[in-house]
Amino acid sequence: MKCIYCNSEAELTSSDIITYAITGAKLTKSFVCKTHNAFTNDNYEKKFVADLDFFRNHLGLTTRDGKPIQYKADISVDGTELHNVKISNRESLYAPKDVVAGTDDNGNKILMAPMERIEKISKGKASTVDISDVIVHKTIEADSFLGFYAIHSMAKMAYEWYCYVNNIEEFKEEYCEIVDYILGNKDGDFVDVIIDGNYYFVMDKLSEIGTNAFFQYDDVDGYRYVVFDFWKTISYRVRICKSPNECFHDVRSLLFELYLYHIDGSKTQTAFGAFSIDSSTKPKFNTIQPQNVTIDIWRSFVKRIERIMSTMVLSVHTLKREVDELSSKLKKYDAGIIDVARLLGFEENNIVTTIEIISQLQLNKDKYDVTKSFNQNLPIILNLNSDTIARTQEDKMEFIKSLVVMDKENKLSEYIWNGIHVFNEIYENEMKLTK
Repeated sequence: MKCIYCNSEAELTSSDIITYAITGAKLTKSFVCKTHNAFTNDNYEKKFVADLDFFRNHLGLTTRDGKPIQYKADISVDGTELHNVKISNRESLYAPKDVVAGTDDNGNKILMAPMERIEKISKGKASTVDISDVIVHKTIEADSFLGFYAIHSMAKMAYEWYCYVNNIEEFKEEYCEIVDYILGNKDGDFVDVIIDGNYYFVMDKLSEIGTNAFFQYDDVDGYRYVVFDFWKTISYRVRICKSPNECFHDVRSLLFELYLYHIDGSKTQTAFGAFSIDSSTKPKFNTIQPQNVTIDIWRSFVKRIERIMSTMVLSVHTLKREVDELSSKLKKYDAGIIDVARLLGFEENNIVTTIEIISQLQLNKDKYDVTKSFNQNLPIILNLNSDTIARTQEDKMEFIKSLVVMDKENKLSEYIWNGIHVFNEIYENEMKLTK
């Protein structure tokens, strides 16, 4: 095996083909030398990932040691605007271990913390604010998805994925142009963005929020491409090499093998096709160069990106992680160490949604078909039409009110434990089904 960038056989390292920070499904192979692994990481991926911390946090991705990802955002608290505040979850705002730090509109530093903490460092300048309704503001920047670091990271991941699925374990001259582009030796239009509405309609049926999906194909322009659908938001098309398929130009239909790498760590494959109804044209995708994306096109992508903040992807693995964390909190609640506010993570979406799901599983456990998978049962149990659950803010607040009432009546712990026990039984059954 040699480096797929330079053919070096020395110091081959394990490359994260899909940047580890944007996926739950790890994909690695030791076919990149230490020098070029460090080059792509330091010059592109680190900066690309840093711009995505807000979205990575909402997808439930964590640091390598399992901690919540911090991101910077602006917050509004009782009429006061704080900018560039580091946040990891709602608890980091409502019950910080130290202080919440930010700046005002004039650049002056502002600290926020419980009064007993802030009085020790405020020198008599502290004032009380009502934190019952904190609003977090985060602007979705086009550069985070269409800028230099994003586009070069996409090219790197597409090329390495292409080598991975095609068992290419050395650099070949036919890949010279894309390699030179990735290594900064060449400029060019190697990466464009798909803006085909029909394509996104199909992908929305096949993928889910947070999933990274790839496929390769030969286009009518004579080149071979890898398409990378990133988190079910934007699809990037990367030109890999000239197509070796000489008879492709007469083809009126295409079949694509789609590889999906899910946020819960699982990997699946499926297929979809494209067919030209006009005999005078060939099937192809409508694309645009990133720098030419208009405001209207970007707005359509923003709508897709925004779904990350309002959607929880459901799988037995993601729910197991949430249930285990909830169990740990519930034990502290039962012991009187934390109150109901901390149990609910100060109304953290994932915690509240997890309690709602397991309570529905407990309520409808007689409808659960143990011969079918967890996701096959979900539409019946939760009355869903997909593997995602989305709730309005009004739905969430009504459910929280019911939990607070149960807390006052000393019924909340039993209510949640019943749901946890039913889910754990379902999880054990799922593991048996998948053996």
